[in-house]
Amino acid sequence: LSLKFIIRKKFADVLWNIARFQNDMQITKEMHPVPLYAIKKELVSPKSSNQKVNPALMAKLFETIIYGMTLPDDLLDTVVRRVRTDSDIGRISQQIRMGLIKACVNRKEKKEELKVSLDKSNHDQAYLCGRLFAALEKLQQEASNNSLNRTIKDSYFASASAKPVLVFPKLLDLAQNHLKKVKYPVYYNKLIGEIIDNIDGEFPEMLSLKNQGKFIIGYYQQYQSFFEKNEKNNLMEEE
Repeated sequence: LSLKFIIRKKFADVLWNIARFQNDMQITKEMHPVPLYAIKKELVSPKSSNQKVNPALMAKLFETIIYGMTLPDDLLDTVVRRVRTDSDIGRISQQIRMGLIKACVNRKEKKEELKVSLDKSNHDQAYLCGRLFAALEKLQQEASNNSLNRTIKDSYFASASAKPVLVFPKLLDLAQNHLKKVKYPVYYNKLIGEIIDNIDGEFPEMLSLKNQGKFIIGYYQQYQSFFEKNEKNNLMEEE
């Protein structure tokens, strides 16, 4: 017989903290509770033969959920590394990983820094860089009629999320060529311009782990917005 935890807390408080964690994890408008076993699965590479997760990390995660504490830094580090390394994961896996990053960042900030969906009023520099990367990738895809085997995400995402200043000047140069090939360049010019206008002077030299998380969420939410909103269609009609 092994005793793992002794929890001294009212049952109602425990339930409230679990519900709060699920709310923090929400990355879509529809609420989908995420079990611990699904979270555990997203902490290892889907291609790895070793599917074991550090038991200490899972124990710490369980404890922080029950007590409503700040989530462990090791969790954010692991998820960010998985996002930067893995490709071609499923939609549910992607949502769980984004939800974990969002929960980690918001609890560390002690406020709702990151919203459920795209937040154009969020002028955090890392978040804006993530949004810009998504816009540049979508532009590249449209310029090639979605025929590319590799996009800028495959080549530059990891470096852009860590050292934006080294990557974005090159990506913006590439974007000028892509703009000449798309049918409606006004939309992308406007979107990219709006994002860049809110970046303070120059791109950040280096992003901390927490800011890499913001970059990833900015990228994800901006990219998802291309499929959820009709702003682009409205602008095309105006042209």
